[in-house]
Amino acid sequence: MRSVARVVVVVVVVVLLLAVTGSGASPLHVRVSPQATHRQRLQAARALLKESPLIDGHNDLAWNARMFLHNKLHSFNLSSDLTQQKPWMNSPFSHTDLPRLKKGHVAAQFWSVYVPCESQYLNTVQLLLEQIDVVKRMIAGSHKDTVLVRSPAEIMKEFERGRVASLMGMEGGHGLASSMGVVRAVYDLGVRYITLTHKCHTPWAECSETGPHPPNTRGLTPYGQELIREMNRVGLMVDVSHASASTARDVLTISRAPVIFSHSAARALCDIERNVPDDILSSLAENGGIVMVSFYNDFLTCSQAASIQDVVAHINHVRTMAGVDYVGLGAGYDGVNRTPKGLENVSRYPELFAELLRDPTWSLQDLKKLAGLNLLRVFTRVEQVREELVSEKPSEEIIPIHDIDTRWPCRYKFASLDHART
Repeated sequence: MRSVARVVVVVVVVVLLLAVTGSGASPLHVRVSPQATHRQRLQAARALLKESPLIDGHNDLAWNARMFLHNKLHSFNLSSDLTQQKPWMNSPFSHTDLPRLKKGHVAAQFWSVYVPCESQYLNTVQLLLEQIDVVKRMIAGSHKDTVLVRSPAEIMKEFERGRVASLMGMEGGHGLASSMGVVRAVYDLGVRYITLTHKCHTPWAECSETGPHPPNTRGLTPYGQELIREMNRVGLMVDVSHASASTARDVLTISRAPVIFSHSAARALCDIERNVPDDILSSLAENGGIVMVSFYNDFLTCSQAASIQDVVAHINHVRTMAGVDYVGLGAGYDGVNRTPKGLENVSRYPELFAELLRDPTWSLQDLKKLAGLNLLRVFTRVEQVREELVSEKPSEEIIPIHDIDTRWPCRYKFASLDHART
């Protein structure tokens, strides 16, 4: 019965996508002329985003709740105008609240569940659970405006209702403590993607940061490969933003489900390890994945200054190299202190689409794919792979002791049962 129910969910999502894309009932609206005024293009952009959902792949507001408020939300409400409240109004890292999300026509927001690399081998799982808790409390405090969702079907349901769909994406595989059990647990708690690395290597995956590599890590180790397979089985999207190119290539080879870059940009336009090289972009279609373009100035121009045109340039480069079906949006608001001119906060998304409407090579259907349909396709396919693997047993692999022992001495070590526990 459980398998049948999941198949029904997939069918529902497909039907909803057909309705939104115009393949079902109503035809697409006539596209505004590229020579139209800014006001006309902005009006057309807003109409498009009312018709088809915009999904942002990465937002770090939850970490700011810890840094600014120590996760104490008694004086915080996501439905408030935070531009008028301390400490948010004075912070260059504050770009998000529900009034601005609604003004920006954001239909679904992935909230990043992040813990710092310095916690690796220490209390990382505790901190991770606390961040999941604060996201859930943040959402619950604004239940009239947003709700936690766990599937593509639920995103579309909330889009039709006019509420912002909230999702969780875990940033940094170090938060897993190299445990298959934690992988399964975070899925059960509502997390729907895991960024394999952050600014540190894990014992099983290499990040994009330069510097010495830990032993046995160059791309994915065998244990890392098994972890990817378990994520496929569970139904977690695999996120390779922050991962090294070697890790990303390994993942693209191993993963049965589409892979995401939740907040990345094109290396050809800003030559840093954090960005995606062209060979990976070119191979993305084979996997069916998506690059969700970051709005961080330093990733866009390799400098402190950037503009809306720079974001468009990265979007167009991903479209050229990978295809229009494999590009999306993952701004990274609230995790950066420099945003492009014209895209200063989440309310400015219509400006991006108004700018893209100046380009006649972008059809309305292509713009809807960029806004959210591409991510819905990926999410749906990840769920389908989960169904295909439903008969497989959970992985019971344990990370080899030589991969972690010298760096993680302060932990309980299990031994054979040779004495009573009374």
